[in-house]
Amino acid sequence: MSLLDNLPHTATAKRRTRTKDSMIGAKDSFGTILFTSRACWRQPASNNEIKEAAHRSQSVTHKVYFATDPELDEQCILEIDGDTMTVRSASHPDASVGLGVLYKVMVKLEGVV
Repeated sequence: MSLLDNLPHTATAKRRTRTKDSMIGAKDSFGTILFTSRACWRQPASNNEIKEAAHRSQSVTHKVYFATDPELDEQCILEIDGDTMTVRSASHPDASVGLGVLYKVMVKLEGVV
């Protein structure tokens, strides 16, 4: 059985809803669930990926692979193994895993500077 058939983690994805509060500020909530218990593979971001994101004034800590397009973007969060991660890039095909094509999303683990 290949890794593509048995991704080791599971993720829940939620989409942000932004509303204005009474002081004209913004209030975010993540009540829209896109999926739950979807198989994925969480990996630390490489130094090159971290540097590339920094050039775009973004901070990333991890990459998450999915067997099918999760249709995520920067308005989403992922919850994996009790950790909350903010999505920093739209999902896109990535063949660098060497086993076929997976869809990769760059994320930032919340609470990491």
